[in-house]
Order: sequence, then C-alpha cells, then structure tokens
Amino acid sequence: MATLSFLLSVFTSSSCFPSSSSLSHSPISVSQLYAGKMLLTSDSACDSENIVLIQKLGTWRCLVNQEVTRDYTCRYNVAERPSCYCCGELHTYIELGTLCTKFCKREDRKTQQPRVGQQPII
Repeated sequence: MATLSFLLSVFTSSSCFPSSSSLSHSPISVSQLYAGKMLLTSDSACDSENIVLIQKLGTWRCLVNQEVTRDYTCRYNVAERPSCYCCGELHTYIELGTLCTKFCKREDRKTQQPRVGQQPII
C-alpha cells in the first residue's frame, strides 16, 4: 500500500505534468519571435508609427515596419485580437501548440493577396 501511495504522489506531482497556467503562456520570448525586427526608439531608421510598448520587456521598442507592428499588435494586444486573423501559416508543435506565422487585420482581408499563407513574420 505504501508503494501505491508513493507512485500516486509521483504521477500527480506538478513536476510530472505541466500546469494549465504554464501552457497558457507563450514559451517563446518576444525578443526571439521578433529577432532582428526590433530597433531602439532612438534609432534613425525608426518610424514613430511603429513604436510599441513591449510589456514583457517593460520598454518601448520600434518595430521595423507597419506589417511587423500589425502582427505584434494582433498577437499581444487583447483588445485588438478579435479584429485580426491568421493570414500566415499555422504550424502545430508538441511543445508550443498551434502557432500562426503572421497576423493581419480582418478589415484588410479583401485587399490581402493571398488571404492566407503569406510570408511569415515570425
């Protein structure tokens, strides 16, 4: 009976199974997703329209163009997310779940060519 109790405690411990809260957070950092696409706001190549607050980093950054800024806003701004759709590709990973490679605004769907399967941002 002691062996059974030990086995149950091992199989139900938090170290064996990831908690649901750890699955809800993106395991890929913002700086990795947008590597090479973020500038300092003081950079001469920075357009003020592309400055966003990177909350995970606690700082303002300039993204390289409007397309990347739109993707970032759709991906991380909860208020904007309903007005966006995945216009890139969907990839499913065991560790990460389903990942969209590019987000676009729903209002732009009629002018998007192609509507899905576009070149990835991330």
